[in-house]
Amino acid sequence: MFVKVVKDKKDIKAFKKFRKKLYNNDPYYVSTIEFTCDMLLKKETLFSKTCEIVPLLVYDNNLVVAECLLIHNPKDNFVQLSFFEALENVYEAVELIKKESRKFAEERNVKRIIVGLNGHLSYGVGLTVDIKAPNTFDSTYTKPYYIDYFKDGITHNLVAFTANIKEVIPNLKVKNTGFTIRPINLKKFKEEMELFRNICNETIGKTFLYTKADKHHFEELMSSMTFFLKPENILFAEDRGEVIGFIFWHPDYNEILRKGKYNSLMNIALRYIFNKNKIKKVKLNSIGVKEEYQGIVTLQLLKETSKYLDKYETIETNFVWENNRKSMLINKRLLKNVERTFKVVEYIYDND
Repeated sequence: MFVKVVKDKKDIKAFKKFRKKLYNNDPYYVSTIEFTCDMLLKKETLFSKTCEIVPLLVYDNNLVVAECLLIHNPKDNFVQLSFFEALENVYEAVELIKKESRKFAEERNVKRIIVGLNGHLSYGVGLTVDIKAPNTFDSTYTKPYYIDYFKDGITHNLVAFTANIKEVIPNLKVKNTGFTIRPINLKKFKEEMELFRNICNETIGKTFLYTKADKHHFEELMSSMTFFLKPENILFAEDRGEVIGFIFWHPDYNEILRKGKYNSLMNIALRYIFNKNKIKKVKLNSIGVKEEYQGIVTLQLLKETSKYLDKYETIETNFVWENNRKSMLINKRLLKNVERTFKVVEYIYDND
């Protein structure tokens, strides 16, 4: 058994083939996360080019049994063991990956390794612990047995909440604040994505493991979504022209995609064109409000969003860190039901 660093097209092909075979026919897996993996593996964006990315394959008798991307963003005081995949009961292979990740961290004078973060918090996070339905758009899904490979680390819990939309809307009682809620202007996509980046950095930028995004981060991340994106999917809250908060929501596009199969962008677009009216779930991807406006503006953004949800039945949040007390409280009050749970694992080493 040995570790190989991915260096050429043949290795990249082997990396992608292993992932594809591993999730083939898995009823809980929808392949939209593959676009993020490809972007990092091939270093196709400005963000990925600022990071050190070392893809690893572990071979046993010439067969791939485990793989991952080792990532270090110079802004971070940790190294990521991301896009980890492995067969069952290959503990020796996983230990080799852990050893390589620690060596990678030591060479960069870093003492923390994070498992379950996939490049950036906005790209999805978490190893699956409990799942009752296929992963939603912009959510991760991993084999449930992965968490056992990392039980020796420090775990951080995340949850996704869900609720019937008709039960949530009556609780969104908002007084007149004088603040403006407006949809993004898709004709000024680049400028609006910069506003979006800035307000994300100012609000959710304080979230655990969030790295402040550089220019063009969200422009590149969401450019492939412009075909699906509607102005009301991103709403800005403004106080006398200053952006003070936002909400990002969208239909759960994964609901109409093939499970356990690769979905190309063309396939996703066609399925959306012909089946979009069959989508019954909405994804509350993220919401951020400047601290001095939290509470009333958060409810105002949710209330404005509810105007667009008549044809949908359920709403599900993106991941919520259990250590984020404010987010947990509002989600427990408004949505109540935990739909799925995840874990992120942290290793802290003394390199001295």
